[in-house]
Amino acid sequence: MITSTEGLSQAAGALPAFFSVVIVGGGAGGLELAAGLAKDGCKDILLIDRNTSHIWKPRLHEMAAGLGVGELDTLSYAGVAEKWGFAYQQGELHSVSPDDKTVTLAAIRQQDGEVVVPERQIAYQSLVLAIGGSVPDFGTEGVVEHAFRLIDGTDAARLFLRFSQGLLARSLLGAGRPFDIVVVGSGATGVELAAHLKQDHLCAALAPRSALPDIRVTIIEAAEQILSGVPDDVRQDVRGRLEDIGIRIETGKQVSKITPEEVQTKDGARYPSDLTVWTTGTVGPPVAKQIGSLETNEKGQWLVKPTLQTTAFDAIFALGDCCALTDDPAPTTAQAASEQAGHLIANLPKWLAGDPVAPFEFQNKGTLLSLGAGGSIAKLKKGFGDDILINGRLARAAYQGLYRQHQYHILGLVKGTEEIVADLFDRAIGPQLKVFG
Repeated sequence: MITSTEGLSQAAGALPAFFSVVIVGGGAGGLELAAGLAKDGCKDILLIDRNTSHIWKPRLHEMAAGLGVGELDTLSYAGVAEKWGFAYQQGELHSVSPDDKTVTLAAIRQQDGEVVVPERQIAYQSLVLAIGGSVPDFGTEGVVEHAFRLIDGTDAARLFLRFSQGLLARSLLGAGRPFDIVVVGSGATGVELAAHLKQDHLCAALAPRSALPDIRVTIIEAAEQILSGVPDDVRQDVRGRLEDIGIRIETGKQVSKITPEEVQTKDGARYPSDLTVWTTGTVGPPVAKQIGSLETNEKGQWLVKPTLQTTAFDAIFALGDCCALTDDPAPTTAQAASEQAGHLIANLPKWLAGDPVAPFEFQNKGTLLSLGAGGSIAKLKKGFGDDILINGRLARAAYQGLYRQHQYHILGLVKGTEEIVADLFDRAIGPQLKVFG
């Protein structure tokens, strides 16, 4: 559904719609940036996203494992735009023309291919690319055809539909056979998703618990350790928790082929799989390779200077998973994207006024992981002292706190508090599972 008519149609010879700030991508960074700039008085903003609602990406694994969309506090882009006074259009980036400062959005089509909204152009004074990244398949046979990737809410809904239907079929027709899941990759997404998929009690709404098959989960990692880049004590703690809840972990195994029935590795091992999820890291978005005017790194991410301006054009900024800083890259996390959004909230108005932009410095707040039945774990930074490792309720509170901060950034203090209270009340009385389809 298109919620704004600005720029949707252009008569022959007419100029495209113009905005001082055009933000492409409404993820953790893009939506916080649009709301923050508008709250500070910069209203001439257009936010563009291919979806109509926002889900906080670190919680996609919960949605994929059975938590319904309504239980994940989805936010309507149009509603947030109306609240703070900026513009929103549904659309997908097709190309960027830096010389004449325009972006082209792809045509919006129905499932049968009929064009609903034609290709259109938007002119900008400043452009912020915040469209997130993608998951590389490394050319591995069968990934595209037989594995799920978890990039957005659509992926999460498809994954859970396959998961729930598979469990239901196995409970009715499986004659006691287990349901095998293989997660390829052991970054934060992989380990959190594996832990939540293992929670068979979340699926009790599908059939009587006694009829549900055993869920067997295997994590396959090409490196010798899980959670690359995470402190050793956290890695060891996470591995122990995963193994305690029955998850099998295979490291030093490089996947060579995926079929509908199994995952094969280069050493000849075969792992039965009714559901395979591919979580092998983050690279740039596919469209980055189509925009030759902007420099990218070997991962296909747009290169940006310390100011978050692209290396070729000062009027084009980028943040989040779609970009990489040339000197000191930030991690591809929602935490980093949020910090970058905060930096641009303070500095983009300065650039629009002709003043210089300060360099961005990532302030790592630590590692936060939610492992379902395995509990939560957090290693938080303590300024100049040693890091502190916490578990249990404190770790869960820290994990939830990062999400609450995101809500406050987007909704403001009053509305954000209302959403939190409503969320707590709904969780206290509502069902644990919302089945898709």
